[in-house]
Amino acid sequence: MSLKFEVAVADTAETQKDLTIEIAAEEVQKEFDKTYDSYMRFAAVPGFRPGRVPRGVIKQRFGKDARDAVVGELLPHALQHAVVDRKLRVVGEPKISDLEVKEGAPLKFKASIEVVPEFELKPYKGLKVTKRVRKVTDEDIDHTLERLREGAAQLVPVEDRASESGDFISVNLIGKYVDPQEEHEKEEIKADDLEVELGAEGVQKEFDENLRGTRAGDVREFRVTYPEDFNAKGLAGKTVDFTATVMAVRRKELPELDDDFAQEVSDKQTLDELRAQIREGQQKNAEYHADQQVRDALMKQLTEAHDFAVPETLVDRQAEEISRQFLYAMLNSRVPIEEIRQINWEERRKEDRERAVENVRGALVVGRIAEAENISVSDAEMDEEIARMAAASRQSPDDLKATLTKEGGLASIENRLLYQKALDVVVSQAEVTVEEFTENQEVNQAPGETPSQPDHQPAEQS
Repeated sequence: MSLKFEVAVADTAETQKDLTIEIAAEEVQKEFDKTYDSYMRFAAVPGFRPGRVPRGVIKQRFGKDARDAVVGELLPHALQHAVVDRKLRVVGEPKISDLEVKEGAPLKFKASIEVVPEFELKPYKGLKVTKRVRKVTDEDIDHTLERLREGAAQLVPVEDRASESGDFISVNLIGKYVDPQEEHEKEEIKADDLEVELGAEGVQKEFDENLRGTRAGDVREFRVTYPEDFNAKGLAGKTVDFTATVMAVRRKELPELDDDFAQEVSDKQTLDELRAQIREGQQKNAEYHADQQVRDALMKQLTEAHDFAVPETLVDRQAEEISRQFLYAMLNSRVPIEEIRQINWEERRKEDRERAVENVRGALVVGRIAEAENISVSDAEMDEEIARMAAASRQSPDDLKATLTKEGGLASIENRLLYQKALDVVVSQAEVTVEEFTENQEVNQAPGETPSQPDHQPAEQS
């Protein structure tokens, strides 16, 4: 749709522009006439046959509707043309004000828009960075083997002695509240086959003390007064009398570190082969984390080298996403709701917003690097990424692609891949100094495991 209009642009802030747009009177009248003609053909007015309603009657009965229709047709087209003609990168929705429209006169309005700011792209090639790679030691291998032994341990009955620290006691438990206040506190607490590890962290001392030195068939009675901040809400601040019947006493028996053990916990035939597999997996893990730290360090350099305002809309979206991911991580880790409620969310949101500002600024810088390098994402690369995501979520690539297309998620994937490819250029052109360190600061990795590759999701732009 071609329109005659005039635009005046005023910079109100680094990320804010006000567009004053005036559409020519003849264009406005033409749209009014077209709208009235449509009403005359299809409007149902008492006393007139369809298609025979006089224009004056149409104006009288449908004047406001016609005006809204004219605005709805002309305003978006004029605004879109103005944005495209001036190559403005708009973020979020425009705010419309000072609207004037009537027949025979120009249509005038003001649009306040948030835009991606213009900024000078600083040097991004030849940045200096240190890549610190953790050296895998024999001690690291030993720690992983011990963890595997713990996972393969069996609990065997203890019959020749009383229970002691490290044993696992299985009890049938009955508890009664002392001085019950609530209706539910008048009922007994019952738990069968409750397992208690003597001496373990987190075990109530009354359970540990009273179940130590017991054998199967023993009955122990004891009282527990729970602290006010106890994580089980129904027991916090309460006193309960327990009767515990010991059903079994068992100890943990660890397997020997030999070839049989290697075959049990892996696809390797010998312990030496298992150790080699663990070393290879940990070396890959150490290399991966070192590479990620290099990328993070380079991103920090790029962000610190550029100082410009960022659009509030993008910051709001990114801060909300950071908060959502933090909450999901806590829920997936089964953090008690009581602990989540105790978080200072106001302070947390402030921190998330500070991170969001840096993330958005970094994403905009990397986006400019992609433009400078003429980087694009091919259809084949999109299909490969969708296939990877589909495999991770156990869906077919076609089904996932259909869902993403319907929900508008393809653009987000394309932005992420573009971000990664542009950052790859920065990494490949950097001056990297490699250092090894031997501090055991990484989590040991089980045999055959490979490091997961989290997505580096840039802040999205419109």
